[in-house]
Amino acid sequence: MKLKLNPILREEMKRYAGSRRFYAWLAAYELLLLAVSGTGYGIALRTGWNHVMDYSGIAYVYLVLAGILGSTVLLLVPSFAAASIASEWEDRTMELLMASPLKPLRIVAGKMLSSICLTLLFIVAGMPFLSLVFVIGGVEKRYLLELLLVLAVESVFTGSIGVYLSALSRKTDTAGIRSYLAAMGAGIGTILIVAVVYILRKSSGGHPAGVSPVSAFVLLLLVNPLVTLASLLMSHMGYTVKFERLLNVLGTLPKGILTHWCMISVLLQLLLSAVFFVLTVRRLQHYYQ
Repeated sequence: MKLKLNPILREEMKRYAGSRRFYAWLAAYELLLLAVSGTGYGIALRTGWNHVMDYSGIAYVYLVLAGILGSTVLLLVPSFAAASIASEWEDRTMELLMASPLKPLRIVAGKMLSSICLTLLFIVAGMPFLSLVFVIGGVEKRYLLELLLVLAVESVFTGSIGVYLSALSRKTDTAGIRSYLAAMGAGIGTILIVAVVYILRKSSGGHPAGVSPVSAFVLLLLVNPLVTLASLLMSHMGYTVKFERLLNVLGTLPKGILTHWCMISVLLQLLLSAVFFVLTVRRLQHYYQ
């Protein structure tokens, strides 16, 4: 059976393949990773008089590079996703798209996949610099696969939100602003909400003795891509207990949630991605009516 590539995905990838601006951003991104990894590896591999290699330095290089890859997801996905549907209105091609035999489901799937694939291209482009960590030693090889899977989920999650907001907008600039505000809300807003609630409740002193001032609100951090990535990287660095203690400071949570925080967070974000996908399809169906 011959599989057919989504026509929307194919056209979107062709458009970016012919964009000089896209290659300029990719080149700048590679130069940044080269500078960071070169400096980090140079410092970590520098030996003293005893010629003993400090593998903990290699682990911190991995931590910095993984953080850059995670930041890339939050910065690039809203930009790609915001232009997915809103650009069709600006280019006056939405009517042609709706007149085509393509159903809203395939249109949304193609738009979402294109933004995710472009972001994954940047992530994969950074993997060679990260893979040197495993060649030198100090970090287990399975961590690379786990990091790639989590970054892929974060791309799907933020991409689904961006495409949905793009479907609500008629201008790319408006969709871009909304997408970045949503990304900041998920990445920084949830942390601020938990912090403010924690400060207010603790300062009031109205909670019973032995009961943490913030419990349910801590669960908001499950939809935070930054916290999800942090939980994975801290487990890779052997700081799982410290991460659990940090969350316990904010609120008492069941041990099962703390232990499997990253897995629960990934599953919840995939579920929310499916919800935003359905909402986007319904939004496009509204235009067909």
